[in-house]
Amino acid sequence: MSQPLKKTTDPFTQLDKLVPVLSDLYTAIKSKHEKAASMMDTLIHTITSITDVNPDAALAAIHLSKQTSPLKQPIYCAVIAHLFSAQQQLDENRRRALIQAVLFCNITFYEFQVLLNRMDGKLTESQRAKLEKHPLQSAQIMEAAGFMDPHMIKAIRQHHERPDGSGYPNRLPSKDISDLALVVSMCEVYTARIDNRAHRKPVLAREALAHFQNDEDPRIKGLLLNFAKSIGIYPPGTWVKLASGETAIVVQRQKNSPIPIVRALFDANSIPYMGPVVRDAKNPDFKVIGATYPPARPSVDLSALFD
Repeated sequence: MSQPLKKTTDPFTQLDKLVPVLSDLYTAIKSKHEKAASMMDTLIHTITSITDVNPDAALAAIHLSKQTSPLKQPIYCAVIAHLFSAQQQLDENRRRALIQAVLFCNITFYEFQVLLNRMDGKLTESQRAKLEKHPLQSAQIMEAAGFMDPHMIKAIRQHHERPDGSGYPNRLPSKDISDLALVVSMCEVYTARIDNRAHRKPVLAREALAHFQNDEDPRIKGLLLNFAKSIGIYPPGTWVKLASGETAIVVQRQKNSPIPIVRALFDANSIPYMGPVVRDAKNPDFKVIGATYPPARPSVDLSALFD
């Protein structure tokens, strides 16, 4: 009898190894290299395969990331976009357009992102102008390299438009913004806000898309609901407080329940356990009462919780 194949996919290392791959792809697209299309296909296949093997571990890798390159964001966005596509039941063309849009919407802008991520203050007029030009410039770069999918191009052009008309570059009203553009925006805002920045702590996952939740548009509400379902109410890799007073980490979503699978790592006095302790969040004594931050650096290898 043959033995089952050992799972060798480790999103905690493999997703971050794609940072230089994406950098090379950006260079190939900008130079209109003949291999750019095949490089893109390979990258998208790699990201989706890593995600499909262990989607909970892929989400945990995003939420526990220590990667500092701004190029991590499009890769992490692609993971979420792939999961959203399944939840939203997008056809293959729109799924691919969405993943391409999140990967390349900032192709002309990522070097500038390093500066922005470190800033704590208002942009200068020239910085603001550069910021507002990049959606159109990124779309132009993609078109010039021969990537003409209209859904992808439209999503890139519109990914900084906002439902209240305050976005850029064209201050479009909600009805004129494509669904894919709105999802690109959700992916970008979410991954940016849960990330550490020089001037602020990461925002709790449940609060990351709070400004979208204020919109009464049923279309946006539907997209936001499926976004939340695709990653979980408490996504893997996020920290929660239990009714017992313990601090736990979410290790798995449940397909037919919003209640996550958790492991307690700190007791009610914030003293770390020697190892993860199994807790059933369906039990009222250990139910999740809210998101939190860990009281200290965990003493266990967190990635091992997601094997």
